[in-house]
Amino acid sequence: MVAAFDIGNSYIHVGVYRDGRLAKRIVSPVQSKYIERDLMKMLGSKKIVGAAIASVIPRITPRVVRFLKRHYRIEPVIVSSKADCHLKFDYRKPMTLGADRIANAVGGLARYRKDLLILSFGTATTLDVVLKDGHYLGGLITPGMGLFMDGLVSRTALLKKVALQLPQRVIGQSTEECIQSGIVNGAVVMFQGLIQAIRRECKKRLLCVATGGWGQFMANQIKQIAYFDQDLGIFGVFKIYEYNA
Repeated sequence: MVAAFDIGNSYIHVGVYRDGRLAKRIVSPVQSKYIERDLMKMLGSKKIVGAAIASVIPRITPRVVRFLKRHYRIEPVIVSSKADCHLKFDYRKPMTLGADRIANAVGGLARYRKDLLILSFGTATTLDVVLKDGHYLGGLITPGMGLFMDGLVSRTALLKKVALQLPQRVIGQSTEECIQSGIVNGAVVMFQGLIQAIRRECKKRLLCVATGGWGQFMANQIKQIAYFDQDLGIFGVFKIYEYNA
């Protein structure tokens, strides 16, 4: 079995693959003080023979590498632009490109084989354009839904956190509804506009695929998004393992 680690800003997602298929999905909070113990409980005595890691938190990566070396005697593949990703980077400094974005691009190409716009709705929201011939064109980064809320609440005296959900009306009739409408409807309109602008700039239709913690929610609101793919990142990490192993 092969373990694919997608270490994000909030969670570590692990996919365990058997014979090329996802056999188990594991999620662990990044902030846990006992990451190694948590991983041992989740992976246990599984016969892991290979692994790859895509990480956006440098301080966590060595801990996972040590865990794999200690318990499974594995030297994992580290996802970066230097690894064999089957991508051609039309990007000024590929070494600065986040491993999560590379994994999403690789997973998207391997799964859909089309010109893609990948929208990853996590702690940060990233949009990435990758063409079916393997050219990665770039994209954009914006705060995630939770960060919009945190920024609003932390910089105002009277506004409090509310549950982020789509209100029935655009015009809120309470402070709670006003915040919900501003953040949720604002995000929906923003991403609808960005999809249109990116398609115009590329002069391509681009299949839109969403992933990430807010991916399903946003895919339900944005008609241009064709698919929500929960496991896109870990699938991309697994494919990069295959390309390099």
